[in-house]
Amino acid sequence: MIKLVKAGLLAVLLPMAATSFAATYEEGVHYDVVSERATKKPEIKEFFSFYCPACNNMEALIGEFKPKLDKNVKFKKSHVDFVGVRDPENQQMMSQALATAEVLPQKDKIVSAIFNHIHTKRASFNELADVKDIFVAQGVDGDKFDKLFKSFSVRTLSSKMKRDQDYFKEKGALRGVPTFIVNGKYKLNLGRESGITEPEDISKLINYLANK
Repeated sequence: MIKLVKAGLLAVLLPMAATSFAATYEEGVHYDVVSERATKKPEIKEFFSFYCPACNNMEALIGEFKPKLDKNVKFKKSHVDFVGVRDPENQQMMSQALATAEVLPQKDKIVSAIFNHIHTKRASFNELADVKDIFVAQGVDGDKFDKLFKSFSVRTLSSKMKRDQDYFKEKGALRGVPTFIVNGKYKLNLGRESGITEPEDISKLINYLANK
């Protein structure tokens, strides 16, 4: 009898707990709705620039909350072209470098190496050969890099980054970087004002919005 009562209470309390948990997140406080349309599959997309110091610092935090995301939530990066004093061609080259890295198993190491090249070594990317050197240093065959960088799929992905950037800038959601948008619809408000600063809290908010 006692077991039945406990089971009954548990059945009642679990939905209440879930509702209470969801209610802790408020629109306008913890997140903003920035688009009416949403992606078909759960995702979290970081808009960033390799030239952005804050984005470089964010990498460590991403490394902590990314493993805590639900398995169905895909983490994506999208490079923007409005940070720093670099010319448009250079910015486009770096976006295409990210798109190239996306199709390689060394992706995370390549991204880290590019950030390190700019912010730790204080070096620059003046031409494509500089980018290629980073990829080769991470074990990517030089000829393979040349083919991938110029491939249709990589150029398409790079173009999509630009379209997404323009779309969210027009919506007023992308004023600076890093900016995180869940399912193409919800912009995360991270920091002291929202109280969302720790990896555990960030991952919980992302998971909630991704499955909303």
